[in-house]
Amino acid sequence: MTQNPGRQDKVLAVVNRKGGVAKTTTAINLAHGLSRKLMRRVAPKDLDQISDPSNLFQYQDTHYYLLGHVLLIDFDPQGHCARGLGIDTGKADIGDVLLEQRHITEAVVSADRTDEGFPRPNLWILPASDNLEHAKDILRAQAFAMPSTKNYGIVRILEERLQVALERFVYIVLDCPPALDTFTQAVYQFADSAIVPVKPDYFSMAGTGQHISSIFEAQTRGIDIRIHTIVPTLNVARQKLDQRMVDELREMHGDKVSQPIPRSQAVAEAPAFQQTIFEYDTRFLNPATVAYQALVDRVYYG
Repeated sequence: MTQNPGRQDKVLAVVNRKGGVAKTTTAINLAHGLSRKLMRRVAPKDLDQISDPSNLFQYQDTHYYLLGHVLLIDFDPQGHCARGLGIDTGKADIGDVLLEQRHITEAVVSADRTDEGFPRPNLWILPASDNLEHAKDILRAQAFAMPSTKNYGIVRILEERLQVALERFVYIVLDCPPALDTFTQAVYQFADSAIVPVKPDYFSMAGTGQHISSIFEAQTRGIDIRIHTIVPTLNVARQKLDQRMVDELREMHGDKVSQPIPRSQAVAEAPAFQQTIFEYDTRFLNPATVAYQALVDRVYYG
């Protein structure tokens, strides 16, 4: 996708080739947080003035107007996004879509669980499974046969087979696996920008530094992606090493570094209960919830 400096980012890839940095947790909470931002409460006296009632959603005694929808695409074969949201993935997934065995409309699943007390009327997921690894091998072979530059064949396949999503969703959040192969680089090129979670310890910082350098190098090779935000995760502010690592990130990358996400039992427990942090801590009593909301506000361009 060609980036337009005058347009805000729509497709956000949550990336880090280092595992264990809360990447999937960040992708899930970012996607849900953005969908929440696209819900506007409507006062009862204003209901008659709504021009398109089909976009109205009622939860208990409150009405909301849906300004748009968010899609979370799981590009990790482990398929943790659907599990974390408590969603039955159905029979199709991203691998089937990329191989044109199913149309994307058959594979996208609603993440709404209003009946269970977790309203997500405008959050959707395109799940993944082990089938994605098989699909990657076939896509690489198809792209190799295309008369195109390196990686562009896979990028073209992604754009063609996900075109409906690009047209229908206000935001698309991509949860990427901890890898940097040709397929992942094509996903980067498909995205507008990258959200990079990083755990502030020595080995994670070293791996993230290499990964960020790889993104900068990719730009010089014509891969059109920039770093939107670097997110320090699992941060313990009172530990000197964590604070030093965050300070180093800010020295290197300035205002691209977001407010750190504190290490929190609530963040760890929420997926086990198949909830996002905003559902697990509805009163925003936990500093991690506040920090994730700050990340959502940073990304949102409404």
